Amino acid sequence: MLQIIWFTALFPYVVLLVLLGRATTLSGADQGLMYYITPRWEELLGPGPWIDGATQIFFAYSIGTGALPALGSYNKFHHNCYNDALITCVVNTLTSLLAGCVTFSILGHIAQEQGAEVADVVKSGPGLVFLTYPEVVLTLPGAPAWSAIFFVMLVILGIDSEFCIVESFVTGMVDYWPEVLRPHRKKFTLGICMLMLALGIPMSSSEIEGIELALHWGGAYVFQLMDFYSASGMSLLWVCFFQTIAISWIFGANKFIECVHQMMGIRPNRFWYVCWVFFAPAVMVSIFVFYCVRYEPTKYGKSYEYPWWAETMGFMMSFSSMIWIPAYAIYYVVTSPGSLKQNLLKGLQPNIKSRVKIPKGEKTAVIPMSESSAGLLTKNNSFLVQ
Repeated sequence: MLQIIWFTALFPYVVLLVLLGRATTLSGADQGLMYYITPRWEELLGPGPWIDGATQIFFAYSIGTGALPALGSYNKFHHNCYNDALITCVVNTLTSLLAGCVTFSILGHIAQEQGAEVADVVKSGPGLVFLTYPEVVLTLPGAPAWSAIFFVMLVILGIDSEFCIVESFVTGMVDYWPEVLRPHRKKFTLGICMLMLALGIPMSSSEIEGIELALHWGGAYVFQLMDFYSASGMSLLWVCFFQTIAISWIFGANKFIECVHQMMGIRPNRFWYVCWVFFAPAVMVSIFVFYCVRYEPTKYGKSYEYPWWAETMGFMMSFSSMIWIPAYAIYYVVTSPGSLKQNLLKGLQPNIKSRVKIPKGEKTAVIPMSESSAGLLTKNNSFLVQ
């Protein structure tokens, strides 16, 4: 399994470097690169770049998806995840810049071939990888072989991404119902994969019978709608904001710093305290409000506008992941014994029942947890101390 992960993680870089070497030698590549590195400040007046930027950061680092807490729960108790976080951020950023250089080198070449501006051939979305990258692959010696390698790389990237997505969901469910699901983890994981496959079929179909639109609504239209609403920055901003508040304000940033210190032997400086408590929540709220005020409906391509009922479905998909936070808060306050004020104050307290001592020098192999525990609580809501 370890060898598979290493291969799926490193093989795309080999292909990307080959494409970079060829793309930068194409005619017009310099125009594309200049377009890539030239800032366009007027674009910042709209909500699009901010939401797209936040979404890219969240997805690139798997923030708010549950993948990081799920995978982190398999670390040794004293594992230095601080270094892991720094390495991940640096590698991810460099990878994005590298992929951007390849992409815009190709777009510059396409623009020169068509006699158009780079801005006119730039297209975002999933179609970019299937239209832009094959353009340079076809110019390589042995193009059929490189084409096969390129699309194998895409499959590998998809599988690699699914490792984290599936593992985050499966780990949360298994940790919540360990007696029922842990003995059947493999079967449960297989069932989740089959369910996700079935749910993804509408996004890969060429046409859905019975739906009449100006354009036949195939899988690409469904994918664009779900990508914009269900998996967009709006939902992730909402979830990540409350996760940040839960850790930095309710659990307590100082207490969290002590947790990091006892686990890794280093104490995060005040910069991280300010980011967790003030800067990150303020930025997320600002972007979310900006998005709501300057909301623009999604489009497929540059011209097709979705009908009103499709927009309604999109909002319902967004709310389906956002509504549970305030809904459970209201449910807890209303149904718990005691007055409204008492329940509200109790609900804003960390759910820690006891402090479990860990013998000095002992390391825990796996800490069972749910994502809400952020890896600091055991199954019985005990706080690990040494």
